[in-house]
This record gives sequence, structure tokens and C-alpha cells, in this order.
Amino acid sequence: MDSLLSSNSFEYLLETIIKNEISDSLNNLYQAKDYSTKKYLTIKEVSSLTGIGSSVIRQLTFSRAMPHRKVKSRIILDKNEIKETIDSYKKFGWTDPDNNWDVNSVQNEIDNFHKTKGEPTMIDEIIRKIIREELTIFSNEIKNFTKKDKESYYGRTVLTIKEAANHFRTSPSTIYSLIKDDGMPHFKIHSRHFIVLEEAEAYLWRETAKSYAEEGNIYWQRILQRLDWEEKERNAAYEKALKRLEESTY
Repeated sequence: MDSLLSSNSFEYLLETIIKNEISDSLNNLYQAKDYSTKKYLTIKEVSSLTGIGSSVIRQLTFSRAMPHRKVKSRIILDKNEIKETIDSYKKFGWTDPDNNWDVNSVQNEIDNFHKTKGEPTMIDEIIRKIIREELTIFSNEIKNFTKKDKESYYGRTVLTIKEAANHFRTSPSTIYSLIKDDGMPHFKIHSRHFIVLEEAEAYLWRETAKSYAEEGNIYWQRILQRLDWEEKERNAAYEKALKRLEESTY
């Protein structure tokens, strides 16, 4: 019984996570690894790929909240993210057999959202985030490593401005504008700007949802509500885990 309790204790969990995170960090630093990223398509390319007209593709982004990201005025889409919406449109057209897009139903879902119990936050993921942020002893090695091959930053993909522009199907000047004017997450090493891909992906996704929600699009309001709630829950769990971690050191 004692061994079972110790294996499930907070201290045991913390020790295991620290060991795993340090091991992963070292592997990321000293091993050249391929990384898998989204391959964004323009509306024209999606139209050519699916055989669906560009105007319909654009309408799907509004009235079916088809996943995409707006980079300033340009819409970019990931083939895997839009597959469900495209398949549904090809099968049912604009009909709605599952009632997913009924305005009254969506509004009721939004109104009742906070009355339902949300998904539990994974405490180990919160702790992992704390530990990754606290592994500052690797910062110099990471900075050196970013000069070689494909960069890695705490297990994430780092892009130069030019690489970010290529990835998001835009120009370097637009990326700089997103950083300066719109607050896209980034960091600097000396005078050079770098984009952490995963943070940029999440940022553009939320900003896209926000732009439609503010225009009164109820389907995107539903998405934004979920994103806001998830962020609030993550922050609350982060603070709780950090407090517990600090208390365990005394």
C-alpha cells in the first residue's frame, strides 16, 4: 500500500516529469529531428483540390466555421483540418441533418456553456509547462542550437521571419507587421526575430475566431467561447500547480 501511495504521490509525479523533461530537452538539443507542420493552402488551391468553387469555400468558412487562419486579409487552410467540413458539404450540401448549425441551438449552447462541467485539466501537463519554463540552464545551448539545422526551443519549432512567411503563405513584411502591430508572439536573439511555430499557430487561430465573433458570427462565437474558457482553465491550473510546487519545496 505504501509503495502504491508513493508511486501516485505528487512528489513522485514531479520527480518522474522532471526526469522525462530533462531527457527530452537534451534529446531535442543534440539530435537533428525532422518536424511535421501544417501545409497551408490558399482558397484557390483548396478549390482546385476539392472541386468546390472558391465562393463556396469562402462561405464555408463563415456559415460552417470551417477551420482556417487569417493572416491579415489572406485566408489559409490546412487540408487535414478542413476535411470533415468538406466531406460533410459534399455529402449533404447546405442541409444540416445533425442540427449542428441551427442558430437557436448554437445560441442555447453558448448560453448554457458554463453550466456544464468542463473537461478536467491534466495536472501533469501544467507541471510540465512549469518545468520547461524553469529549465533556463539550457538557454545558452538552445541559442547556439538555433543557429544549426532546424531550430528547436524547449521542444518546439522555431522559425526565422522568412521561414514563418513561407509557412504562413505570406511575406516577411506581413510577419513583421503581425509582430509590431498585432502582437504575434515572438522572441529576439540580439537583433533577430524568431517565431515559435506552435505559439503562432494558436495565436492566429484565436485571432481568426475573435475577428468573426466580433462581427456577430454565432458559430465563431461558440469557438471563441471555448478557446477563452480553455485559456482561463489553463491559467488557473497553472497558478494552482505552481503554488503547490512552491509549497513542496519548503
